[in-house]
Amino acid sequence: MTANKMTTPTQQANNRASAPRAMVVAALVAVLFFFGLLIFERIPEIPVDIDFKPFFIPFMFLALLPKGLPTLAIPLGAAVGESIGDIIEGYEVDDVFGFFGYFVGFAIAGLIINGKPLKWGRVAMACIVGALVQAVIEASAFMLFGEEGLSVALFSALGNTITHGIILGAIITIPLVRALHGRLERLLGYTPHRPQEASNQQSVSRPMPSKSEAK
Repeated sequence: MTANKMTTPTQQANNRASAPRAMVVAALVAVLFFFGLLIFERIPEIPVDIDFKPFFIPFMFLALLPKGLPTLAIPLGAAVGESIGDIIEGYEVDDVFGFFGYFVGFAIAGLIINGKPLKWGRVAMACIVGALVQAVIEASAFMLFGEEGLSVALFSALGNTITHGIILGAIITIPLVRALHGRLERLLGYTPHRPQEASNQQSVSRPMPSKSEAK
């Protein structure tokens, strides 16, 4: 009983977020990421296998939506969106590694953000780390199924971390989060994160000092 009374309005509203709503989020991310890939993959690749993909789309959703089911739905949507493009181009064995890499990388980014979209340093770190994890997994498949060596795979992972995590990651994600904070969440039926609620909860849960302690 007491635990329910101590929850904030934001927590109570987000606790009612159902699995169907998370599926809608996954589908929306998959569609947006797929069409984003169609646009940004027109940019020529940098040898070897360094490309430009709109990682800011999943990163933005991860920053704005609450932790929980969306933290899993968004990576799943991004992985599905990438897989749709792979199927159209011709599915290959190493694309399985790509699906796994997208899911794990974005899931780790969501865990780093941890429902704190206004912590810009945390968001930037999540973009870089998430892109790095995805790039390393993809580079491992590059080594297993390709003819290139370790140095080429490391160069590819580093390059994709820069293009996906910084150029098309943090640099675009942070302004988008600033512009869409409070709008995208309500559009999808979630309550926006308010830093004041956390501070209010801490002040309510903190006991008042007695007169003797005050003296």
